[in-house]
Amino acid sequence: MDLQPLLSLFQNMKSLLTVKILITTPALFTLTTLLFTPVSYAEPAKAEVVSVDGREVILNNDGSWKYLSTDRYVNTKDGTRVRLKDDGSWQSMGNASLITKQQVRTTDLDIKLKKVVIETYKKKVQKNTSVRTQTVFYLQLNYSPQTKRDISIKKSDVSLIEVKDNNGKNYAVLSIEADTKQLQPNTETVIVVRAEKSPAMWDNAKSMEIVLKAGLLGIETPITLSQRAIDFDEEDVAGFARSE
Repeated sequence: MDLQPLLSLFQNMKSLLTVKILITTPALFTLTTLLFTPVSYAEPAKAEVVSVDGREVILNNDGSWKYLSTDRYVNTKDGTRVRLKDDGSWQSMGNASLITKQQVRTTDLDIKLKKVVIETYKKKVQKNTSVRTQTVFYLQLNYSPQTKRDISIKKSDVSLIEVKDNNGKNYAVLSIEADTKQLQPNTETVIVVRAEKSPAMWDNAKSMEIVLKAGLLGIETPITLSQRAIDFDEEDVAGFARSE
């Protein structure tokens, strides 16, 4: 029996199978890569909202713009933001935003640095005189009637306050005191913050600042208030409380 035809047929089938594997394998690899490769999507940049002639305008990133509404917004003399509606009515929107070195106003809270006082205690020790100082910040707080919650003021809040001079030197915060422990909407109070020591003459400090960290008084972002050293008040005292 002649086996040559069968051997030739077998060789041809083997060649076809090899070609099929070579063609299929890259295609399968490509398909697997497409299925399991992570796809990243670019997050669109946020549009900016500005005020034009009392109306809020949104500036889109594609170069277009549009009015958010037909209402207009104005600020009153006492710092209240008011919404003027097309139907002739108006609505109070809380405080108008304000940021200066000595005052920051959010929608709900108005914080103003009234004054900074350097208190000095002198004690005679034999032939020498011991001098101790503290820096005292007086903050005026006005809470908007538009808000719906109270603000708590605790002694432990000192951990959320930082005091430093313009050179970056820090002063340990000793205490925080207020007329009330709970500030309710449409009320005001004065907060007194004490820090150990004060800038010495050789420190050459031009100003001091108090930083209220996020979480204090319900604020979401840190607030920094400052005053120039030449505007400090000075006062001699008979001593400091032991708890300070």
